[in-house]
Amino acid sequence: MGTSGSSRGPQNSTPLVPTWLDEPQSQPLPGGTGEDIPNNNRNPAPNIGDAPTAGDQDNTEQPVIVHSPEPERFRLARTNFTRFARSGGNDRRALHRAVRDYVRTATRGSDNAVRRMGASRASASNVLGVFRGFQREGIGETLSHLNLQDLAGRSPQDVFLGLTEVICRDGGSVDEAIARDAWLETVADIDRFGIDDLTTLTIDQIREFFLSFIAHAIEVRLYQDIGINGFRVAGDIDDIENFDAQLRSYIERAVRDSFISELTDLPAMSDSDIRMIVDRTYSEAWELLELIGDR
Repeated sequence: MGTSGSSRGPQNSTPLVPTWLDEPQSQPLPGGTGEDIPNNNRNPAPNIGDAPTAGDQDNTEQPVIVHSPEPERFRLARTNFTRFARSGGNDRRALHRAVRDYVRTATRGSDNAVRRMGASRASASNVLGVFRGFQREGIGETLSHLNLQDLAGRSPQDVFLGLTEVICRDGGSVDEAIARDAWLETVADIDRFGIDDLTTLTIDQIREFFLSFIAHAIEVRLYQDIGINGFRVAGDIDDIENFDAQLRSYIERAVRDSFISELTDLPAMSDSDIRMIVDRTYSEAWELLELIGDR
């Protein structure tokens, strides 16, 4: 379960998008030619998930407007999450409201919720980049280009674990720990996707693996920001396991239900294509989670 950090979560005074939270780097993604490197320093993550507008086409730098956080902005989300955890995972309405309040009040909208996940977005892009390489060049060639040729011929789980440093940035910040935690959780779930031979990977398996990583990243982000007290108020280990399973299932369903991108053309995708899919996937998932909370 999501336990990447031992802190009590961000404070109300913490900026909506902390200044130390970098946008995903513009370095080439794995499995590509290295020729398509977008400039992510100009108006980072504008209108996440939307197509560029005419105003985005000029060369004028547009600052990202991040509003000041509201007082007690985490209170509603944490209160509802605590209620959900105390019920042992049975109060699903409290869970839906907790996530809705996190998106709407704690982060002031899905765009900011996406921006708060810079390292996780970069890692998700790397995930698709590696799969692009597998499909475009083959397993051995892709691993060789990454100086990981010794992994060729090993089990899928060994290969994915060996790719950890390629997928996840090495660092100690909470954001980077969330991405690494989500990656390792996804690799641990590999049997669920039926991946037993990387040479026969299907688009469906790639999609399920990718969406599972997104879901794990969102789950760990929620635990870190609003769910730390859940472990303290739950009755026993059975209650903890139950509310964790309910949260995971809820997030996974929302991510899958909101995903509308197409990965059949993955081998031909540029780095910017992949990054756009990643940002859109996070954005649509957060938007759906906010919407469900109102039902």
